[in-house]
Amino acid sequence: MNKGNGDEGTGNGVPAHWKDESGDAIGRAASKAPSCATSPQMSRSIQATERVWRRVESEFGLLTSSEVAKLLGIEPAATNWVEEQRIAGRLIGVRRHGSYRYPGFQFDPAKREILPLVAPLIELARANDWPSGDLTLWMLGPSTSFEREDRPVDHRHEPSVVIASARSSMEALW
Repeated sequence: MNKGNGDEGTGNGVPAHWKDESGDAIGRAASKAPSCATSPQMSRSIQATERVWRRVESEFGLLTSSEVAKLLGIEPAATNWVEEQRIAGRLIGVRRHGSYRYPGFQFDPAKREILPLVAPLIELARANDWPSGDLTLWMLGPSTSFEREDRPVDHRHEPSVVIASARSSMEALW
């Protein structure tokens, strides 16, 4: 199980820094493959994943460490604090375009705090070997766990409901 800070190997030959980049890693892998090896299905999958990342960015923002520090009212020079929170499992951080970005849905800007849901959600994801990129994409996908089959992110102020849904998704036996 990979419960570290994301710098370890994934155990399947994929460098850990690719594991958290989700869309970036897929795009890089596809771009290195011979053109005949990329099927139409793979191309559609890559495009769909990138569309979700763009939706995360447009709807909630993918914030830099400095932006997170500002949002939380922390000294802008304290970007190490943001990294420490990510490593400790208190902030969801995903590698996008060569640096860590922090999905805006995990913050309460009015209270200038990280939502209480975040740490237990990361703990559950790490226990089930879900990288932060997959966790972020899961938050934006529709789920039958909710009455209206809406997204976990739409219930982020109901931690127990989202954790139950995450546990159902992450711990499912196939």
